[in-house]
Amino acid sequence: MLKMITVDVGNTGVHFAWVKNHRIVRSVLLPTARATPASIASVLSRDKESALYVCSVVPRVTTLFRKLARRVYIIGEDITVPIVSLYNKKHIGMDRLVSVYGARAIYPQTRLVIDFGTAITFDFLSRANVYEGGLILPGIGSTLRVLSSCALLPRRITLRFTQTSIPRDTPQSINKGIIEGFSVMVNGLVKKYRKFLHIRNDAPIVVTGGDARSILSKLDFSYAYEPQLIMKGLILLAK
Repeated sequence: MLKMITVDVGNTGVHFAWVKNHRIVRSVLLPTARATPASIASVLSRDKESALYVCSVVPRVTTLFRKLARRVYIIGEDITVPIVSLYNKKHIGMDRLVSVYGARAIYPQTRLVIDFGTAITFDFLSRANVYEGGLILPGIGSTLRVLSSCALLPRRITLRFTQTSIPRDTPQSINKGIIEGFSVMVNGLVKKYRKFLHIRNDAPIVVTGGDARSILSKLDFSYAYEPQLIMKGLILLAK
């Protein structure tokens, strides 16, 4: 029986997932800013034996996991993602490589992976399974936090759909601007790069990241939504 813990360390959150027989049975989210030896030990206190497979883009937190007195495998150090990459090796985040690796394993014809996280990333694969690079754009949640902090509002704005075509208050204006603006931008970029890279219409576009939910209904292309894509990629790497 395969039993392990996969960990996705992002700029905003540290996601823990307990895996048994290749299936996620439990998950915990720890804010990255609160990641300390004590908080990590508390999350892991119920399971002191399972090996950890860690994908991290935050060096400070990577060091905390490396110092744990247990089996810890760091992606990019202890485990290499088996995919040829044309991206600058000093700049590539392991989360992007794990995502495209997992997407291609699940959907063999994948040429484009879009991750709606702290930033929105577009990652492109060649027909020969070479990682060609991609785009980094402002994230939906990040943009909402910035606009909420700058606006003269009594409380933080929650992202939600509004039927109003032309909003007449600030919360609705921000909501409409983010949902309409990001969906138009993403749809336009997908159309452009599909043509530029000769990506067939039946080649699946894999979408991941929690912030994607806010604009999924506005996307005008067919997609496969995989919210646990990095965790699935880590499970495949562990195998």
